[in-house]
Amino acid sequence: MSLDRETMTTILLAVDTDVERAKKQAKTITSLPLQNEDTLLFVLHVFRTDDGGADARNLKSVTAALDDLEAAGFAVEVEQSSGDAVQNILEVSERIDADVISLAGRKRSPAGKALFGSVSQDVLLKSERPVLIETTD
Repeated sequence: MSLDRETMTTILLAVDTDVERAKKQAKTITSLPLQNEDTLLFVLHVFRTDDGGADARNLKSVTAALDDLEAAGFAVEVEQSSGDAVQNILEVSERIDADVISLAGRKRSPAGKALFGSVSQDVLLKSERPVLIETTD
């Protein structure tokens, strides 16, 4: 299959290590009214540290999302990076010219967000692209 990126819808799914959140993101994407052949999905995992031997494809969360998306007929590429998650998500979304960024957030109290930050909140506030946030308990 030849992919013409000019006419494709490009979606970046930034997944962490939680399998259920990754599967929920994939389920949301597969439920959208998208044409599989006109949609390119990138599954991104940002490692906290740069471990030269790390491979995002070995993470259960990435594999779960990848399996569900490919089973639904989507073309999927896996990306990985390390360091600051927000910065990496924004940089990859820019590089691939994502039409949408998909994130899975956790429900947190306002105090929890203030103390521990929120990748989803920061991406939502800093991105100039639409952001789709799946929330989980």
